[in-house]
Amino acid sequence: MPEVKTHDRINTAVLLALMSGLYYIMWKEIAPVAEYLDIYMLLVFALAYLFATFYLSPDLDINSKPYKRWGILKFLWWPYKVIFKHRGFSHNPIIGPLTIVLNLAIIVAALLLLGGIDLHSIPSSFIVAVTAGMVLSMEVHIISDNVVSKMKRIF
Repeated sequence: MPEVKTHDRINTAVLLALMSGLYYIMWKEIAPVAEYLDIYMLLVFALAYLFATFYLSPDLDINSKPYKRWGILKFLWWPYKVIFKHRGFSHNPIIGPLTIVLNLAIIVAALLLLGGIDLHSIPSSFIVAVTAGMVLSMEVHIISDNVVSKMKRIF
């Protein structure tokens, strides 16, 4: 498995390449998806991706750097840490990101409701961009773990 700094670098490199490609598609309008892209949603996507890179790793099930970055709020991830065993379901490409996003969504929804914010007032494009950014970041983490593990077995 890559170390934390390596994961951070891989994820950042993937984000830079992806943002360059998406911006080019948006600018040149060369794909049908271009009509759904705007600079604000790309920014939301990128910020969610970076947040997930540094705070929402599949490694939240151990005393990892992303887990420790939560500081006094790391108790929010205690149920996740207890339920999942490292490199088990937390590193499943579907279950891992899904459970992390759902856990965070419940926490954020509760905070928004307590703050008197109507959840229906949040644009669906914002929710899609945030979710896509977080999930893609976790998928890159899982893929890099799998690639490095297979490389170590070969060599």
